[in-house]
Amino acid sequence: MDLLDHRATKMRAALEEARLDELLPQVREQLPVPPSTAFTLLSLIFREAAAEGINLLAPPEGFHGWLLRAARLNHRGPEAKANTVRLRLSLLSTIYQQAIQAGILERSPLEGLRRPPGERAGVPLLGREQVVALHAATRGDPALHAALVLIDEHAYRVRELLLLQWEEFDLGTGAALRPHTVTRLSDAALRALQALHQQAGGLFARGKVFPYKIERDLRAALHAACRRAGVPYAPPGDLRRASLRDHVHSTHSAGFSAQTGQANLERSTRLAQGVAAALAPEHERVQGEQSRIHTKTD
Repeated sequence: MDLLDHRATKMRAALEEARLDELLPQVREQLPVPPSTAFTLLSLIFREAAAEGINLLAPPEGFHGWLLRAARLNHRGPEAKANTVRLRLSLLSTIYQQAIQAGILERSPLEGLRRPPGERAGVPLLGREQVVALHAATRGDPALHAALVLIDEHAYRVRELLLLQWEEFDLGTGAALRPHTVTRLSDAALRALQALHQQAGGLFARGKVFPYKIERDLRAALHAACRRAGVPYAPPGDLRRASLRDHVHSTHSAGFSAQTGQANLERSTRLAQGVAAALAPEHERVQGEQSRIHTKTD
């Protein structure tokens, strides 16, 4: 039995018997959070499945309703918030996608699941001046600087960044191979990548572009950079939304597929701009109050 067959066998048994501790080692590299965090988030779902005899590989009728109830459970206190439920479902979706790739499922049991609406963040997206300040503060860290510029110039997702290989770039033509298209990199993105490319060995650069093993590593570096720049911490997803808000993207420049990408791009752009518009009145009110305070002080 080769390694792929062994992994598939382990995943099958762990899903059938709701053994999360045996499942997570098989998918840990694909998870957006550390395995310990994933275990904390998913343990109650798997505990309920084991207690009720739910086969997570071949769930029974009514599975979606059961899953939404289980995903709302908390270790203590009231029900989990909507964003926590969405994160739990997202992690489970990632596991099912890995099961599909391993050949033990043909389709995800989560297809058609209606997730609870996300909670609107109480903090507005960074403004363009703040994004520029953040980029300036990261010039001494070529890897982080290049990652942030790719997010801003071409709406890269974190998972894309973590998987990027130098072989997927042609720095001579500026072409970048992405999961759904080929992007012609902007001059700013090319400059940022060329600096990192030289650091990685220039013509001899091979393998992963970025040093981050998991998303948490990138977030930690970003958090420190936000402090240095004197701007509020903005996770990579918020920086991507700021890109969609501020730049005029095509499906190719933002990495969307040619088939359905235009509709998805327009929807994502509307959402990003809508969040900014919805939060603008509150932002203006706060600025007005601060202005009045400074006037009184002066």
